[in-house]
Amino acid sequence: MTIIENAIEKTRNAHRQALLRRSGDSTDKQTATRTKQALSIDAELRLRPRAVVVSAEHCRERRVLLPGAEGKDAGAIAAYRMLRTRLLHRASTKQWTTIAITSAGANDGKTLTAVNLALSLAREKTREIVLLDLDMRNPSVCRTLGIEPTFELRRYLETGEDLTEMFVSVGSENLMVGGSLTSTEHASELLSSTRFEDLLRRVKLGAVEPIILIDLPPVLLTDDALVVAPRVDAVLVVASEGATSKAGFDRAMGLLADFPIAGVVLNKVTETVPYYGYGYDADGQGPDTTAG
Repeated sequence: MTIIENAIEKTRNAHRQALLRRSGDSTDKQTATRTKQALSIDAELRLRPRAVVVSAEHCRERRVLLPGAEGKDAGAIAAYRMLRTRLLHRASTKQWTTIAITSAGANDGKTLTAVNLALSLAREKTREIVLLDLDMRNPSVCRTLGIEPTFELRRYLETGEDLTEMFVSVGSENLMVGGSLTSTEHASELLSSTRFEDLLRRVKLGAVEPIILIDLPPVLLTDDALVVAPRVDAVLVVASEGATSKAGFDRAMGLLADFPIAGVVLNKVTETVPYYGYGYDADGQGPDTTAG
């Protein structure tokens, strides 16, 4: 381990110790449990993402809500807080840790939703958030953030090489991102391999109470989402007003009918509240496309 890596790890340990001290005076026992887990993770398994600095201008142009973004973005930030809170409630109730994000077709905003949701989840600081870009035919997470991975996620699935250099930390020290810039035409074969399950297992062992978000291709364009859906806890579906047709949405939901649906995010709402909607039907089991 280099001097810089040692310094980073000492800083992380100090942060975890501070969390532990604060949690000792808190009534939130879950926070204390999570912090203790961070201290007990085997050093060899601990994921140590490389911190990267992103361009604030680049992110503003792409509507990425970095920490500190306010002003005209306040409505979108508030909407993502609502999405975060409801998703965490369901995840806690259902004991979900892996949530895939997909849409019916292209241009529905699923990648931007995945990125902003990950950033919102990371603001709570009580667990580690891992965002995986598994839309490997058109990887967009790193491009959206304006970052270049040292080690592409695609390469791990192809070769099984060590993934210790794959993750980068963006916007918050408890947000890890793994993605690619180059595409592959063999995505469904890679996703159906045992290396995908090994990747999830490795992340769960090396992170603190992680919530793992997985950006997937649209359901109607490839079979990739249907390959992954049986192997994650739930699926979050993104739709876009004016872009997602009712027929396309219904068809996508029909293909996903056998899997737990975490909810539906509606983008580009034209009503007076200019930000994302999120909702469920009466029994909480399916999408509510009228939520705005």
